[in-house]
Amino acid sequence: MVAVDPRDGSVIALVSKPAVDPNRFVGSIRAADYEAILERPDRPLFNRALAGGYEPGSTLKPFVGLAGLELGVIAREHRAFSNGEFYLPDYDRPFRDWKRGGHGWVDLRGALEESVNTYFYDLAVKLGIDRMHDYLAQFGFGSPTGIDLPGERGGLLPSREWKRQRYDEPWYPGETLITAIGQGFMLTTPLQLANATATLASR
Repeated sequence: MVAVDPRDGSVIALVSKPAVDPNRFVGSIRAADYEAILERPDRPLFNRALAGGYEPGSTLKPFVGLAGLELGVIAREHRAFSNGEFYLPDYDRPFRDWKRGGHGWVDLRGALEESVNTYFYDLAVKLGIDRMHDYLAQFGFGSPTGIDLPGERGGLLPSREWKRQRYDEPWYPGETLITAIGQGFMLTTPLQLANATATLASR
């Protein structure tokens, strides 16, 4: 968990669970006790707030929506019809919404309020992975925040180049869709997501 000061967006607390009582390290700790901590399957010494990589899911949608607005891909009043399924051209498998039957006509505000996957699938097609990647990078996704603590990781902001280097495969259109709803290859740390959200909230 990351707690952010709402006045200026600064990080005021980092919490990683499960944890171990830090008092056990005061003075000295027996080698056997330290080894037992290291061997615990829940890895209490792993700082999840700084180094854990997690799919951001729908918490990414506000950033994708803002990309659509700022890049002129959609207007504020743009509406899309959600029937619960989205199809790419020449692809017979639907990308589904969480709500069977869909949400009907929604604008961006409604799509965020109800977390309408199909709205963001449609927006992802309009944006394309290249513009989406470059826009999200401005919020720090894919890069460490630079906090003055050791062990921070930068998450993963996928791109065509990254996938070619990592898997020697092309980027597929369906991967653009699931990236827009914070799934697929996309990974963030809790600190990174908190930092980006504070940036968005403070305008």
